[in-house]
Amino acid sequence: MPVRGTRLAGRLLEGAVDHLHERAPDVSERVYRTVAGPLLLADPDAAARAAENRLDGTRQRVTEMAAKGSLPAAGVRRVRRDLARTRADVECIAPRLPVVQARHLTQRSGAYTDVLQKLSDRSQRSDPAWNVFVLVGALSAWIGLLLWLTSPVVAGLVGLAGGLSTAVVLTGAHARKVGRERIGAIAQALAQADAGVAPLPVARLDRDHRALSARARTSGRLDARGLAALGSIDAHLDDLLVRLMEGELQGEGLHLVQATVERYLPDTLEPFLALPDGQTLVRERPAAQEVADQLQTIEAGLAELVRRPKRNTHEQQLLLQGEFLRSKFGSEQGQQQE
Repeated sequence: MPVRGTRLAGRLLEGAVDHLHERAPDVSERVYRTVAGPLLLADPDAAARAAENRLDGTRQRVTEMAAKGSLPAAGVRRVRRDLARTRADVECIAPRLPVVQARHLTQRSGAYTDVLQKLSDRSQRSDPAWNVFVLVGALSAWIGLLLWLTSPVVAGLVGLAGGLSTAVVLTGAHARKVGRERIGAIAQALAQADAGVAPLPVARLDRDHRALSARARTSGRLDARGLAALGSIDAHLDDLLVRLMEGELQGEGLHLVQATVERYLPDTLEPFLALPDGQTLVRERPAAQEVADQLQTIEAGLAELVRRPKRNTHEQQLLLQGEFLRSKFGSEQGQQQE
């Protein structure tokens, strides 16, 4: 009983907040910013997780609307309110977040905003031309049929009632069908927006990479060369993951970024962190030196990829054309020697 009462109180509170936001959005947002602003800045990581969860909840709520084929006003208000607050929260905490995480959240919330603008476009809920057509057709059919069976007065009265009832049923069914299709399209567009943020799971790659990098740094085992190489790797991956979200990375670059996060770095750092200490001998020298060499090799590969011109630029076109010609006809030096 207490749990049920708590849930009821929570729903009433949410309803009151929704109502306040609908009636006085400026006041509602000022209150929210006053309370939430300091908390967001105090723990931006928790705020980022909350923003991700709110976006997930928004997508789930729209999916449920699509399954039911209904668009309740309270649900629309909550979706709009949550999305607006999420965008404001992301703008507030973005300067305090890692660059890739901030860019991912900004891009995702922006994509959701573009898609969900259709959710509040209530003008699409009905088609006046269709409604008029159905009404005229129903009245004509009823009155025309009854004229063959009864007097014009009775046919007019009964036909009017029957035609109106038929029109209400048909237009209602049509509106529900259109609503289900429209909400279903919006839910599908949200799924595509999430999938279209990048061809790889950028958020997971960034999260896994930062967690492993932090473990290696705090272990105290890396020497100066290893720390410098790891710092450069972190910077290169930030750059490349942002390029990936912008669609400026493909093919070999995609493979290298994914392999670096999922294989190259873990295969180097995990065994090293599992050793008794960083001075354990590997090839007759301390493991920290061997790991530094491996990290520098990884850093060199990423640095070369970072230096490559971005996709869809004249420099990139010349580079790709040069690689194609050299692979097909050989290098200029080779041709001169022939």
